[in-house]
This record gives sequence, C-alpha cells and structure tokens, in this order.
Amino acid sequence: MKEPEKTKNLLDQLINEPTVHFFVIAVVVFIVYAISNNLSGDDVIELDQREIDARILMQEMVSGQPLTSEQQEFITASYVEEQILVKEAVELGLDNDARIHDMLAQKMRHVLSGDIIQPTPAELESFYSSNSELYRAPATVSVDELILDTRNEIPIEIQTLISEGVNSDEILEMASGSSAPLPNANHLDLSNIFAPEFADAVFQSQGNEWIGPFSSNRGQHFLKIIERSEERIPPMAEIADRVRLDWITQEEEIRLQQEVNKLWDRYEIIINDDGSAQH
Repeated sequence: MKEPEKTKNLLDQLINEPTVHFFVIAVVVFIVYAISNNLSGDDVIELDQREIDARILMQEMVSGQPLTSEQQEFITASYVEEQILVKEAVELGLDNDARIHDMLAQKMRHVLSGDIIQPTPAELESFYSSNSELYRAPATVSVDELILDTRNEIPIEIQTLISEGVNSDEILEMASGSSAPLPNANHLDLSNIFAPEFADAVFQSQGNEWIGPFSSNRGQHFLKIIERSEERIPPMAEIADRVRLDWITQEEEIRLQQEVNKLWDRYEIIINDDGSAQH
C-alpha cells in the first residue's frame, strides 16, 4: 500500500474514534476559556477539582470501567463549559425564572435536610404506638377464580355444580374455561378488578360457595374464598423497617421546617401591592 493511502486510512480511523472527539472538544473549550480570561481579568471562575473528580467517578460507576484520559478531559471540559454558561446566564438575569426558583428551592431543601438520622429503639416504639392506626391492614381473602368461556346461559348441569360449591377442576371437566388463584386480595382490589358490588358479595360470603357470575369480555367469572384474613394492626416487629422509614421521613420534615423557619427569621419580607408595601 502506498504511504498516502496509509495516512488517509489512519486519519479516517481517528475521525471515527469517539475519544478523539472528546479530546478535540476539550481542547477547544479550554482555549476559549483561556482566551476569555486573558481578555478580561475580572471574568474569573474558580473551580473545585473535587467536583470534577466526583463527576468522573460517577461516570465510571455508570460505565463500569475506568475512563480514559481523553474521556476525563471531556468531562472536565463539559464542567468548565457548564460553569461558564451558568455565569453568563446569571449575568443576563436568566435565573429570574419561576421554574429555576422552584428547582433552587427544592435543592436548598435537600441541603437543609441532608443529615441522615436514625431513631433510637425508644423513639421507634413511641412513634409506632402513636401512629399504629396508620399500619392497620385491611381484611383480605384468597380466592379461587373460575372463568367459563361463554357469555351465554350456563347449562343446568354446570349451574348445579356451581351451586353445590364443587371444585373448579371438576367443573372444568364438563365446561370450557380456566381457573387460577387470586391471593391476598382486599375489598379495594376486588372492586378495581371486578366491581364494588361483586366485592361486597365475595366478602359477605361464608366460604365454600361460588359467588357470581361477573361477566367480562373473557367470559363469566366466579369466585370462591379459600382463605380469609381479618383486619389487623401488625406488631411492630413485623413492620419495623416501614416504621423506621416513616419516622425518618417525619423527623426530617420537622427538622427541615425548623431550618426554614430560621431562614425566615433572617429576612424582612416586603410585599409590594399597587405601589404600597406590606411588611
């Protein structure tokens, strides 16, 4: 192969190499940034290397492998560019926007409530005792669902089997359809799947009887209770993790509001209305 062709192929490979793109962009941004600083000594942006390192680490965690030096340069350049754009946006007053204010307020809330707190056993027990009603579990039923593949009138012999509470397997030997268990369903679950009136009938049934039919585009549905669990408040040992998370959420909200109240005390609030000021 001739030397010019080798050179051309090498250039083509470099053009198609992503890391080369990263490096070129980084170089361009750093040059522009350096020129800008030389032109105006007042336009100085001080950056924290730790922030850059954190971004590099985050990207390495996402990709699952160390970044090349070119990729690290690209992340650094992107960070520099971001800070330049933020500074220019602030100088142009673009931060005076309701959406930006909302984002900053939410960010500040995260900053104020940033400490991770954990309850003591006594605090956890007290919280559970005071809020036990929050953990009340509704009554549930586990049912066998029988679906007959017809929307027409069911033959008398099949109706007889259903009225006698015969197992679904025996019914399906004489009728086309299917059956499947529906475990631990509460009243709301059955209301959403079928209808509130049908859920009422199921929960009021005494067991060992088919409730139905409920018609759908799949056919005619019948439910029979296999197991029933009454409404109850589970002991704390059973839901300790949930109680702990609820305690942390409430405590963080309390502490956050305390910090926000301290900030309120630092400011005098003036609300202008039609030329008059309200304090």
